[in-house]
Amino acid sequence: MQTKFLWGGAISAGQTEGNSNHAKSKLSNFDMLPMDKRRLQLVYRDDDNNIFNTYNNDHHPSDLGIDFYHTYIQDIKLLHDLGINAFRFSISWTRLFPTGEETTPNRDGMNFYRGIFRELKKYNMEPIVTLSHFEIPLNLVTKYGGWSNRKVIDLFLHYTNSVMTEFSEYVDYWIPFNELNMILHIPFIGGGLIFTKEDNILQKEYQAAHYQLLANSLVIKQGRKINREFKFGCMIAAGRTYPYSPNPEDVWAANLSDRKALLFSDVQVRGNYPSYFNNLCKQNNLTLDITSDDLQLLKNNTVDFVSFSYYSSACSAADGDRLEHTATNGFETVKNPYLSNEDGVWQIDPLGLRITLNQLYERYEKPVFIVENGLGTTKDRVTNGKIHDPYRIKYLEQHFSEMRKAVEEDGIPLIGYLMWGVIDLVSVSEGKMSKRYGVIYVDLDDFENGTNKRIKKDSFFWFKNYLSLNSLGENNNEKRLSKISH
Repeated sequence: MQTKFLWGGAISAGQTEGNSNHAKSKLSNFDMLPMDKRRLQLVYRDDDNNIFNTYNNDHHPSDLGIDFYHTYIQDIKLLHDLGINAFRFSISWTRLFPTGEETTPNRDGMNFYRGIFRELKKYNMEPIVTLSHFEIPLNLVTKYGGWSNRKVIDLFLHYTNSVMTEFSEYVDYWIPFNELNMILHIPFIGGGLIFTKEDNILQKEYQAAHYQLLANSLVIKQGRKINREFKFGCMIAAGRTYPYSPNPEDVWAANLSDRKALLFSDVQVRGNYPSYFNNLCKQNNLTLDITSDDLQLLKNNTVDFVSFSYYSSACSAADGDRLEHTATNGFETVKNPYLSNEDGVWQIDPLGLRITLNQLYERYEKPVFIVENGLGTTKDRVTNGKIHDPYRIKYLEQHFSEMRKAVEEDGIPLIGYLMWGVIDLVSVSEGKMSKRYGVIYVDLDDFENGTNKRIKKDSFFWFKNYLSLNSLGENNNEKRLSKISH
């Protein structure tokens, strides 16, 4: 187990690997997402019992991604050149078990991931592995209803057992589910959920969330039998919710908003549902399949660290419908008049990162880990073979400053920082390449036109210099704070 501070980058399989003729013979839910506003909407069965009856006529950016399946060797070399010492990526369930019901994994898929691990080991880069990053085999969606069906748990455990056993020698840090709370906002992406007009939407969402929480605990139980040195983290989309005003009604609205997200980390860290959960179920007519055995498993198999994504804070008001709203990570929030979004798609709040780090550590007293943060913007342009992105440098500099204050002034035990989309990738929220996060540019447009060449942006050189000056966690304070105690 490394104790140095982990500086790194993060990607996911569905947004980068591509699937056409790449040892991936079946589709996942993520592969179904079109490049338009439908990708974030609830998915209903049409009269023909199809999910998207226009699928064959749509453009699906994940068909190519950034062709990471073929470019991972050069991409990891670029990350080594950047100077990072950690890399988060996800394993594609569908690549290994195309329908989700096979007995044995696809060996070509296993060999692909082994190749990634070997490259990371060659450069002494710590892998952080997400086992489910907004992906489930489409067969399990159409046949069982995705994560709304308890049967999917055992199928998932068969997959995770294969992965953790196969790659035990390479991995210390595992994240079973990416942004588990997002199943309440983007349920098709988060859990492969499809609805009928008669469904109680919250019933299906919370039931699926429970099955994912249960699966999370069972993966931890499973993993600790495979290797006692494994460390497991919960992962939520985080960002403190501010009240729009000091009005107590607005303060309470902000509290309710935070509850909605933190319920999921509460269960994974504390091992039980919070006190208000029963009343939430009553108010929304939810009759969930939660057994006493389930509750015992949740209690006995909690996480070692709290990992999260942070892009911006949120804002709530009791009468928010009358106020201007703005987009954030997967949903809308009341627009904060004190924040700007001039450089990106979402409002930018560097201090909010420090506030969120304090919120999570004060609540859970577990080491925390920023596994996604970054600026998604459409402003990147290639000029004479270069990309000048001062807005991204400004974003990183401001967020690093607040992160460092959280560690050095507030005493937060922070494992590391992983920049989301360190290499440009297909955006989840928009399905486009033109919304770019990376310090490495990928020459592809929204319709997969381009050379697929990688170009280092100005922010690449700034980040590289920052890392060299900050010694990748050799500072004794960082080294001490980043340890996870047994």
